[in-house]
Amino acid sequence: MRQVGLTIVTLALSFLSISSCRPKSRPTTYPNYGQGYPQQPGYPQQPGYPQQPGYPQQPGFPQQPGFPQQPQPTATGTVPAPGVGGVDPINNTDAAFLRQRAGAVLADLKAGLPDATRSKVDPIPLFADPTVGEVNAFAACDDQGQPLMAVSDGLLEVMAHSARFKAADELFGGQRLNAYTQNVAKNYRPKTPLPRPAANFISPAEDNDPRKLARQALLVDEQLAFVLGHELAHHHLGHTGCANGGGSRGVSGGDFGRLLSRAVPLFNQPNEISSDVAGTNNLLAAGAKRQQRWSEEGAMLSLNFFAALDQLTPEAILFGFEATHPPPALRIPIVQNAANTWRLTGGAGLPNFFPF
Repeated sequence: MRQVGLTIVTLALSFLSISSCRPKSRPTTYPNYGQGYPQQPGYPQQPGYPQQPGYPQQPGFPQQPGFPQQPQPTATGTVPAPGVGGVDPINNTDAAFLRQRAGAVLADLKAGLPDATRSKVDPIPLFADPTVGEVNAFAACDDQGQPLMAVSDGLLEVMAHSARFKAADELFGGQRLNAYTQNVAKNYRPKTPLPRPAANFISPAEDNDPRKLARQALLVDEQLAFVLGHELAHHHLGHTGCANGGGSRGVSGGDFGRLLSRAVPLFNQPNEISSDVAGTNNLLAAGAKRQQRWSEEGAMLSLNFFAALDQLTPEAILFGFEATHPPPALRIPIVQNAANTWRLTGGAGLPNFFPF
C-alpha cells in the first residue's frame, strides 16, 4: 500500500508544470432529459432488456421551467443497458440516447457516493453541449453560485464509436478502432462535424452481433462513468466551491463561456489528480452495485484514444477535452494505480493527496 501511494505521489508531481487552458463550450440543457428513451421503429424490445422507465422527480426538489429532470437509479442501484438487435442506438450514434445514458450513469455515480458526499452533489444537473465539433466535459458554477456539469455531444459521439469498434475488434479481430482514430486525426476540422466511418466500415452481421452490442454498451457506460465521475469529483472535493446541496436551475448557452472562464483558475493540476483518483474510486464503487460491474476499462479506452490523437497530431491539440485536462499519457498510470489500490484495499482506495 505504501509503495502504491508513493507511486501516485511521484506521478502526481509530474503534473505540476502543466498549465490549464480555458474551456470554450456552449452547453444547453438536455431536451426531454430524464424521460424514458422512446421505442424506435424497427427496434424490437428484446427479452432481458426491459424498456427504460422514466425517472421520478426528486422529493423536495421541485421541477423548474427549463431545468432538466434528474434521472434516478433503479431499485438495484443500476442503470438499464441498451437493447440488443434491430436498430442499435450506439451503432447509429443516437445523440438523444447517449444523453440519456449520461444522465443515468451520473445518477448511479451519485448513488455510489457516501451519504455525506452525495448530499453535496445530488441535485447537480447535467447539461448538453450540442456545439458542432466540440469534444469536452466540465464542472462549473452559475451566476447564482450553484453547481452544474456539462458534456458535449461530440464527446458522446467519440465514446460511442470507440466502444463500437473496440468491441468489434475484440470479437472479430481487426484494427477498426485504430483506423477510426486515424480518420479523426487526419480529417477533423474545428467547428465542423466529427469525421464518421463509411457505411461499409463494419459488416452488418458483425455490427449487430448481440455479443458486440452488449460489450459496447458496457464500454460506453464505463467511459461515461470515468468522465462524469471525474467532473463530479471537482464538485464534491470542493474544487469549484459551489457544491452546497443545491444545483443550477438553468443557464443559457451563451452564458457558459463567461462562467467557465471565471472557474479556470480552480482547475489546477493537483485538483485534476485528486479528481482522477476520486472519480476512479466512485466509478468502481458505483459499478460494484451493478449486475455487470464497471471497471476502469472504459477510462483506459477514452484516455488511450486521446493519447493516440496526441501521437498522430503532435503539433496541435484537437479537442477541448485535451485543452482542459492533463495529457492522457500522464493520467493513465494514475487511474490504473487508483483502480488497483481500490481493489487491494477492499474499496477504501487512495486518499486525497491534494485537499485543495
